[in-house]
Amino acid sequence: MQNIERLWEQCLSDFSKNITSVGMDLWITPLQPLNLEKDRLVLVAPSEMARTQVLDVYLMRMQSALKQHFGVEDIHVLLPSEKEDYIAKYAEQHPEIAPIDLACKPSAQDNPFNPRYTFDNFVIGTTNQVIYAAARAVAEAPAVRFNPLFIYGGVGLGKTHLLHAIGNYLWEHKLKNMNIVYVTCEQFTNSYVEALRERHEKGMDGFHKKYRQADILLIDDIQFISNKKGVQEEFFNTFNDLYQAGKQIIISSDRPPKEIATLEERLRSRFASGFIQDIQPPDFETRLLIIQKKIELERYEFEPGLDYMLAEYLSNYNIREIEAILRKIYFLANLNGKTVATREYMEEVLEKEGEPVVVSNSKMTQDKIISTVCQYFMIDRKDLIGRKRNKEIVEPRQICIYLMWTQLAIPLVTIGQIFGRDHTTIIHARDKIMEMIKTNKQMKKVVNELISELKDESN
Repeated sequence: MQNIERLWEQCLSDFSKNITSVGMDLWITPLQPLNLEKDRLVLVAPSEMARTQVLDVYLMRMQSALKQHFGVEDIHVLLPSEKEDYIAKYAEQHPEIAPIDLACKPSAQDNPFNPRYTFDNFVIGTTNQVIYAAARAVAEAPAVRFNPLFIYGGVGLGKTHLLHAIGNYLWEHKLKNMNIVYVTCEQFTNSYVEALRERHEKGMDGFHKKYRQADILLIDDIQFISNKKGVQEEFFNTFNDLYQAGKQIIISSDRPPKEIATLEERLRSRFASGFIQDIQPPDFETRLLIIQKKIELERYEFEPGLDYMLAEYLSNYNIREIEAILRKIYFLANLNGKTVATREYMEEVLEKEGEPVVVSNSKMTQDKIISTVCQYFMIDRKDLIGRKRNKEIVEPRQICIYLMWTQLAIPLVTIGQIFGRDHTTIIHARDKIMEMIKTNKQMKKVVNELISELKDESN
């Protein structure tokens, strides 16, 4: 059974390149491989609906991977209630072969790096472009410019992605000549402890051979080395051996070396001898690019404008959390039988996350807001959306921007296009009115009157 399961795992990895993560979670991953017949792979699905989805929707997308790993392009999908009958019948027809005793053999060695984490899939923005360039330089020319390369930043901002991107690049271009070792700090620690438990030199020899003969050492979450004196000693010696031998070292952490508690000064000094660079939380433009890239990679379908709204709503979310929100929205749409995620599902997911979501009035329009504000302040439309900057025009314009955001939830970038302003100017206008409503009774009165008038006209 081990062989078929191993091959199936490889298939799942390839399936994910052509099937959305939601489709994988709902229909593909729950499948269980049972047997490989001459011309088809036999699988077990958890339900009739799952079997129908796999055969009618996903089979064509699965065939290439099936052909590569199993040598077949067709599948036979059983329900759990049919499994025992199938095994009994197959055993009767082929008494010399047990249903799960396959001759297939898995490949000798698999790429240890996540295939989804590549340089091509990494979204470059103003908050990460420096470290991206450094990581790319290290991958293309190890131990030439930045050694060690120390990447730090908060959770879910792309540190592990960059480490795997470096690994994937090296695996693809330089594997034959290099011994590439990727390990988390926890794994390094556990390997060290296990070596000590063997209580003889052979254990430590194996440990040293694994890490000190690496051409490239990538270690993730080095901050967990804190308060581990023996592990720090071993890592220091490993670092020195590799560095002096001209080998590349890449390290990630959630904080810079100077902020890692109880880190030995000599290790701080070694880390500082290379290139240290942080990754900041994504700004609006980067969040938008991340969302659009994720939608493209996962082949999600979102209604127009939803990506802009999410980029604005998710200002306090890291990349991993943003990806999780997109996944939940599309998953919810799929559960309701929809192929396109709409604002309705976005609002439901964000509300469950505790995020305030503005509910729009479908009968209200941006033109209605503009005309209502113009009438209220007795100004011309061309002045309101034009370039005039006197207070009699600027304040009504800011109120109009605020109303478009709160009443229609129009993306701020779109509002900027309406008024011919950049995104930061629109944010400033919205935030200024929001603040004035809290402190200025007259402003609050004006805004409430406008909202009341707009709602009356929309009913």
